Amino acid sequence: MSKKDKAISVTLNETQVNDQTITEVLIGKQVIGQVTQTGDRFDAELSSDSQPFAHSKSFDECLQEVLSAYHLHKG
Repeated sequence: MSKKDKAISVTLNETQVNDQTITEVLIGKQVIGQVTQTGDRFDAELSSDSQPFAHSKSFDECLQEVLSAYHLHKG
């Protein structure tokens, strides 16, 4: 018997800091990570770790990395 897929609401809050675009990724009211744009590249970072763990030329790929890492490591 398989479980039904559960819809999860993901919210993105975009801010501009020192000529960098920072997008916070929230599930509910909890910030799970952020995607930072530096020039033409994007860095993915989890809120539990202050170091970027993924780098890409696409915002969507970094966002997917944040969501995947969160769901893989959440307790």
